[in-house]
Amino acid sequence: MDEKITEMMDEELKSRLKALSNLPSGSKEETEAIDNLAQLYKLRIEQAKAEMDLDDKIDARDSEDRFKQEQIKERAKDRYINLGMTAAGIVLPLVFNWVWMRRGFKFEETGTYTSATFRNLFSRFRTTGK
Repeated sequence: MDEKITEMMDEELKSRLKALSNLPSGSKEETEAIDNLAQLYKLRIEQAKAEMDLDDKIDARDSEDRFKQEQIKERAKDRYINLGMTAAGIVLPLVFNWVWMRRGFKFEETGTYTSATFRNLFSRFRTTGK
């Protein structure tokens, strides 16, 4: 629709410019035709500005939407990374403690701790963090 209006305004401007050359110089009709042509041209300029503003607003909105989508993706990635790190912070110490506790209990079957390393580690085993 806007393109049709733009084309119509351009055609009207062209036809009025052609008609202007047929009017006698300095006449009242020529002055009125020039005033009408100037008003029409101002309307055309305003329409072009409005179209440019609309295009700028659409581009800005699209850019903002893309930025928000990227932020959402980054937040989701951060959430998964934080969840993984939290899970690793819980699971890894539990696995570590379980492995060393099993080894320690094998030592305990004989009734003695033969390793000084395990005696020191055994006092530091915790299933939860501070």
